[in-house]
Amino acid sequence: MFKHLIAVLVIALAGTSPALAKRVALVIGNGAYEHTVALPNPANDAEVMAGKLRGLGFDVVSGMDQTYSDMRRTVMEFAKKAYGADIALLFYAGHGMQIAGQNLLIPVDARIEDETSIDFETISVDFILRQMSKDVKVQMVFLDACRDNPLARTLARRMGPSRSGSVGTGLAEIKVQETGGEGSVIAFSTSPGDVALDGEGSNSPFTSALIRHIDTPNASIQTVMTRVTGDVYDATEKRQRPWVNASLIGEVFLNKQTDAGTQQVAGLGDTAKMAPQATAPAASAAATQSTIAWEREKLVWNTVKESDTIADYEAYLSAYPEGTFKNFARNAIKRLQSGTQVASRNSTASEKATEAGTGVATTATNLPDPQKSVAGTADTEASIGWNRTARREVQARLNLSGNNVGRPDGAFGPKTRAGITAWQTQNGLVPSGYFTAAQYVLLTSQTEAQYAAYVAEVNRKRAAAAAAKKTRSSTTRTNTATNRNQNTRQQNNNNNGGNTAGAAFMGGVVGGIIGGAIGSRY
Repeated sequence: MFKHLIAVLVIALAGTSPALAKRVALVIGNGAYEHTVALPNPANDAEVMAGKLRGLGFDVVSGMDQTYSDMRRTVMEFAKKAYGADIALLFYAGHGMQIAGQNLLIPVDARIEDETSIDFETISVDFILRQMSKDVKVQMVFLDACRDNPLARTLARRMGPSRSGSVGTGLAEIKVQETGGEGSVIAFSTSPGDVALDGEGSNSPFTSALIRHIDTPNASIQTVMTRVTGDVYDATEKRQRPWVNASLIGEVFLNKQTDAGTQQVAGLGDTAKMAPQATAPAASAAATQSTIAWEREKLVWNTVKESDTIADYEAYLSAYPEGTFKNFARNAIKRLQSGTQVASRNSTASEKATEAGTGVATTATNLPDPQKSVAGTADTEASIGWNRTARREVQARLNLSGNNVGRPDGAFGPKTRAGITAWQTQNGLVPSGYFTAAQYVLLTSQTEAQYAAYVAEVNRKRAAAAAAKKTRSSTTRTNTATNRNQNTRQQNNNNNGGNTAGAAFMGGVVGGIIGGAIGSRY
């Protein structure tokens, strides 16, 4: 019975993934700049945006804190995938600049020392747009790159007065026809030529608004950007107004939900092209394909593990020969073949941890074999959902594990990535420089005692500093009061002495006058 049920589950679940039109996105966030002011938010902005787009059915090519070589490779990977796409999308967060009306994106290793650097250290937006115009129906561009850039000022100084005027503030306007067609949406975080704010939270004002609205069910991209503009304008107290230029034939919906289960995607020469899509709620749509696959397998395993029949475990292995629970299934088969019941199948710590999605036994110091071969990527790390505080904690734990990544600041730059890679190598994991959820749990378990002591020491130092500050403040107030009292007494003494001398003098003068007057009369 279980065997047949498993077969039904596998077949039924195989049809639950949404069939989407071809959507490809390039997402880059550069903040850990080596030769200019670092930006705290772009990596966070890009990671969250990448997760949102995957939930909307995009094949996302992403990169965080990328050098010039990294960006070239990432754009090339995107260009190959974007050919013939229904929607091709670019999202960039980081430093940008404009030279003579040309918009340039700045890699983290750029120096921009002279005009030569423009060609060999920056990536032109026009270059990326050309990769999005090859048989692509709709192009979307979101640039959160109008932040104040010291590199632009340095270049302007070195170009001299006659040519420095070509270095503009913020980014230059991109005309729709430059993208190669009518199906285009171009959005800047602020007006062309203006400077955008990086924000005080974990995301910039523009990205915060964009991720809040972009997956709104049944909202066209035109409506989404209207709401984004309003949110940014209000959040920045009217100091920043996003700029949007769109030329679309019909409305484009990124999360269209209808009773017919269809999604509307605008195409060149067509008012609308219909592509089938599941009508699950937006929260369900936010799950990535890997998460969906994991939930399917877990459901099947939860059914199997209640059985004491060899055929049921064999059915699981037939459906998932390299599944996460393959070793448990094989061990159960061996026990059953030897006549021993499947003992403690629901109580082992390693199995419970695996079912929880972490793949880590809370009492173990290593990952189970199935998880060791799972390579961390920007996507697996973004799915963990760290905010800036959590990222600082991760950096502190890496330091405590013996892999120095510098002062915890919440920005995962090259030094942090190197530390992650070193830690992964120490633990026999794929050294990708990016975490999976299971690896994060492992790092936490390895450094729990040290981190508790670290937090206690940090809190102690903060308390001591606060107490010292309070003592200094109290001493200052006491000294001020004492000096004030001493000055008052001194002033009173001086005033009293002056009054006595004055009284004596006046008495002598008056007495002389009176004496003279008496002598003259008598």
